[in-house]
Amino acid sequence: MMLFNEPWYLSISLFERTLACINLAAFLSSLSQWRGQIGSTGILPASGFVRHWKERKLTFFQRPTLCLIISDSDNFLLLLHWIGIICSVMAFFAIIPPGICLIGCWLCYSSLVTVSTTFMGLQMHSNLLETDMLYILCSPFLAAQPEVFVFIQWSLLFRIMLGGAVGKYTGGDPSWKDGTAMSWHYWTQPLPNPLSPIFYRMPASIHTIETYFTYVSEGIGAILCYTPQIIRWISFVFFLLILLGINSTGNYAHLAPLTLTEMILLLNDNVWRTLIPFQWIISFLEYTSVAPYSIAWPFKLLPWIFIALPYFFISLVPLLGTFRDENPFSWPIFIRYSSRPLNLTQFIYQHRHFQRFFLIPWNYIMNWSENGHDLISPIRLCGRYVKFAHMTKRRWEIIIEGSEDGTNWYEYDFKYKPSNINKSLPIVPFCHMPNLDWRLWFLPNDAARGAPPPQWFNIFLQRILEHNQSVLSLLGPLPEQFRTKPPNFIRAWLYDYRFTYKREQDSKQLVEKTPVDQIGKTWYRNRVGIYAKANSKNE
Repeated sequence: MMLFNEPWYLSISLFERTLACINLAAFLSSLSQWRGQIGSTGILPASGFVRHWKERKLTFFQRPTLCLIISDSDNFLLLLHWIGIICSVMAFFAIIPPGICLIGCWLCYSSLVTVSTTFMGLQMHSNLLETDMLYILCSPFLAAQPEVFVFIQWSLLFRIMLGGAVGKYTGGDPSWKDGTAMSWHYWTQPLPNPLSPIFYRMPASIHTIETYFTYVSEGIGAILCYTPQIIRWISFVFFLLILLGINSTGNYAHLAPLTLTEMILLLNDNVWRTLIPFQWIISFLEYTSVAPYSIAWPFKLLPWIFIALPYFFISLVPLLGTFRDENPFSWPIFIRYSSRPLNLTQFIYQHRHFQRFFLIPWNYIMNWSENGHDLISPIRLCGRYVKFAHMTKRRWEIIIEGSEDGTNWYEYDFKYKPSNINKSLPIVPFCHMPNLDWRLWFLPNDAARGAPPPQWFNIFLQRILEHNQSVLSLLGPLPEQFRTKPPNFIRAWLYDYRFTYKREQDSKQLVEKTPVDQIGKTWYRNRVGIYAKANSKNE
């Protein structure tokens, strides 16, 4: 195999240092928010979940959090953050073996994510946990068998990227087939940044190119993951371009840096020695890398048999689910040009020798893989990653107002999500994940389908009425009237938000309803209706 002829120790050392930085950023981001989210006086206290799980006698493997074993107090939640931070720093400098440090990172971050699935249950959180766990599993063999870990990282990238491309095509959103998906993306994404309006007003032909390039970069790039280095660098470039495009025009926390970390192992040591400009960086990576050693060849098979190959086949379960049991060559994008590939695959599939010698063993392997997937899914291994499969065709935002007398209402601002149309679009600090702002992006989509506000949102409003400081810290600057005292009444409205640059594309009725004082702003908005009824702190 071409894999065995490539040097990987410098690449793996760079991977370790970068993964440690991502973990550090994730813990620091959570450290600034957890009290208002899962603290004892937060929106959804962790103690409530833990108490419920204990009553149901759930185990750590079913709910992988140390809060279930040790404590669910605020002091312990704070301790989890600091242990994670210390372990991340120690992993970066390789003070002790990074595999041991990342065990601490995984235990602490999994503990926090498990008790905060409402706020930390997104793909990027699961992806970090999976990447940590894969390294932990392979760390005992890295010095002797770096190829095992490299193969597993290729398999992870293959599943993420190919699953993303296929999921977009099979997800049922026509905008991914007619080339208009990216014309919606820039103003309907969760947290636009200052570049979003600029890209939004680009010509429709550019958006069409962007849409179809997404298929090329994710689909073809995924297939090229398993090729020799002389070809595999194309995969790296494809992934890099799509990540830079998405993350320079939006705010996605540690999603892009984590994917870039996973991409490091697409390039071997020889390439990185050429790309890294400073010799002191190479010296540091060499100093923190593990010295290679050799083992007898029978023992080299053990990590392949017990880790690499089982992971590869189990990871195919969520990937194959994105195909929806369809033959890709039956898709219009292929039969538009020729039906021969479809006829050939149908002939092969129906041939008795294929069914006897391939299909029957394959079905046996996949049945085993499905059982394995069900077994390890609670620890967030082999998750299903499909990003932007459905483009939102509207942007409804929840705007919260408070009042002292029920007559004069004052709007609460948010740190990062669109709210006040007079302020410029924010830039979220690097790798910071504003969980509340992200979660509030999903609720209007549910409201458009007729879903009532979830219970946690009503608790959130009640915390504002109580003037809960940990919850208020999750918001932006408070209205001047409520900086020292809480409101007596509070309500939440739904507004329809639009960028102002393409008013000519909106309906005449919508434009006529727009207040004159909003013209020229980054956003203009129109009230849709009440989302949560007015509340009084005396109720």
